Amino acid sequence: MADDTKPENKFKKAFKGRDADKIIYLYKRFMHEPVANKAHILGQQGATSGTNTRAVQSTATKRGTAKGVGAINQQRTVDVIFDDPANNGKDLYWDLYAAWEKGELIGLWRVDLNTLHGTKPNRKVQAQFSQSYVPNLPNTEALGGIVTSNLQFEVNGVERAINSDENAFELDESDFEDGVLDDLDKYYNWAHPSDIGTENGKTVDNTVDDETITVQDTTTGEDVMGPGASKLVNTSNSGSSNTSSGTGSSVSSDTKPTV
Repeated sequence: MADDTKPENKFKKAFKGRDADKIIYLYKRFMHEPVANKAHILGQQGATSGTNTRAVQSTATKRGTAKGVGAINQQRTVDVIFDDPANNGKDLYWDLYAAWEKGELIGLWRVDLNTLHGTKPNRKVQAQFSQSYVPNLPNTEALGGIVTSNLQFEVNGVERAINSDENAFELDESDFEDGVLDDLDKYYNWAHPSDIGTENGKTVDNTVDDETITVQDTTTGEDVMGPGASKLVNTSNSGSSNTSSGTGSSVSSDTKPTV
């Protein structure tokens, strides 16, 4: 008979939590915007949270308390940090203000970048969707600070997170504006000196995404293309007898990156 008192002799996986910084909220004023418009990032975001509650009805009996659950009630809270309106083609503050003033329902997506999978340009990511109201629009204007609003969105009905098979809904990369999935983890692109500056009194930013920039492989010392481009090159060369070392594809000094 096996001795069940002995401890397991297997290594356990190292614990890794679900990264809260990878929860991002997007919105769309679907009662106001054209169908073709994609969702917009809800500004720079501080702490976020959500509540999923059901009221419990208790009925005392002689031997115990019988309980039943009531309707679902949900809120989504986002500490929205507003960008300088000079940097935005769409002023987030006035967009939210208009939705609040008109009592509009807005589409709200809670996107979990911990679940991002697939390869560009066909990546997918889990997302919960709700139609929500903006009942309050507080302004926090601290001295020397940045204008913020701690917004509590009231979910109308019940958020859609899983289907009847209890599987999570997903957004496709095509549901986002170009480059959004890559831009969420950086404040700005890397720049050559000639990419940024002023022209005719306006600030110019001609920087491009990391995928199209030549970099130096820190292992081999070779000049290689960005990660997305190297995957395309490696795939196209997979059936060829010519192989190159390093994690990216080598480029000569006069090779221009292609998008």
